[in-house]
Amino acid sequence: MKCKRCGSIEVKKNGKREGKQCYRCHNCKHQFISEFGRHTEWEEKMAISLYASGLSFRTIAALFCVHNSTIYRWIRDYAKTHYHKPVPKGEIVIELDEMFHFIKSKKTNAGYGKHIVEQLDNLLTGNVAIAQVKR
Repeated sequence: MKCKRCGSIEVKKNGKREGKQCYRCHNCKHQFISEFGRHTEWEEKMAISLYASGLSFRTIAALFCVHNSTIYRWIRDYAKTHYHKPVPKGEIVIELDEMFHFIKSKKTNAGYGKHIVEQLDNLLTGNVAIAQVKR
């Protein structure tokens, strides 16, 4: 058994977690679980392709016998390494309606159901100008 962090062979058994043997490295004090019983790279790629095909996190997790948050993490990490986040440009038009259902109270009628235009000045500093457009 080798340490996953530093590669040292000076490791010692250090209890069990969820029925799997834990180990602890004497050099870097890193605690880890043995590779036996872990997922493979093929499983990650298959889960990503199933998600792209339209299956939900929970359905894929049931197929691979892992937790649904594990599937979410695989897909998120794949997206971070292979795709860039698009940057919005120009104006974004948002229509607010049915706000009563979200805030459970409606004290005034002003502002509900009106168009709001957002002008993105600078995304780095978070400056946003909001204006209500009259109909």
